[in-house]
Amino acid sequence: MKIIRSLQTSKKFTKDSVLIIGNLDGVHKGHQTIIKSAKKIAVKNNTYLGVLIFHPHPRAYFTKKNNFLITQLDQKIEILKEQDVDYVIVMKFDKKISSMSPKNFCDKILKNGIQMNHIFVGSNFKFGKARSGDYKYLNSYGKKNNFKLTPIKLIKTSVNLAKKTNCKIYSSTNVRKLISAGKPKHAKNLLGRSFVVESKVDKGDQRGRTIKVPTANLNIDNYVKPKKGVYAVEVEINRTNIKKKKYLGIANFGIRPTFNKKKAVLEVHIFNFNLNIYNSKVKVTFVDFLRDEKKFSGIEMLKRQVKSDILKAKKILSKL
Repeated sequence: MKIIRSLQTSKKFTKDSVLIIGNLDGVHKGHQTIIKSAKKIAVKNNTYLGVLIFHPHPRAYFTKKNNFLITQLDQKIEILKEQDVDYVIVMKFDKKISSMSPKNFCDKILKNGIQMNHIFVGSNFKFGKARSGDYKYLNSYGKKNNFKLTPIKLIKTSVNLAKKTNCKIYSSTNVRKLISAGKPKHAKNLLGRSFVVESKVDKGDQRGRTIKVPTANLNIDNYVKPKKGVYAVEVEINRTNIKKKKYLGIANFGIRPTFNKKKAVLEVHIFNFNLNIYNSKVKVTFVDFLRDEKKFSGIEMLKRQVKSDILKAKKILSKL
């Protein structure tokens, strides 16, 4: 899969291709259905399928916060590669792009830059200065400039899945709600895979060692926040001297009220593991929610609860 950051040198991939425009946060099952539909057209026309994403996410650009993301850019690109996308255009979203008129955007970026012949885009898509461009404008422009537009429609979940998750459509918003509600298994049903965060291990206050449960501290401020509490997790460590495999463990996301902390962090304890992994990049997969975060009256009560959490997590993870 080709990653394109400059349209000047990309014509052999993008010319006459099929293009999906959207940030596709999470690349959930709804997105995957759209990708498959677009891929069929690309194959039929003997051309490439591409995705145009904006980075940073426009919402993050305007609010200066990205604490709502299901996937970071690298994760999203990897998932799109797995979905058989041929190229991804990563367009820097900045003042220049955000202040373009709709006509300017269509002329410079689409018509003269990418030169695709078919676009898939949400019917609620807004673009250009003050979000003045919309699907209707883009459709009209396409008819005048010989490219076709297909509206991306909401993909409904099955009746059973809707009952189980209380989500009637596949959407990034619904996935975020499930993650924030402590329902990673339901989020997995919408995503088609588990919710995963990636971050470097920070050096914490090492309190975990005092109860013989050492933890790796991760800052996940760039992600949608999971519900505060304890989870059964799988862990992958990206380090040359550590065997690449999935380790099992538990994780607590929260403010650690027993120790009167205020900033929420993700603390991960890996079973039967004692190597130093500070500054290593770690991937944590949320498998299941065990319990809410709570304040304990003392260290002994906390130790007892953690021991119980570990036993419960091992039972759940043994079934994977």
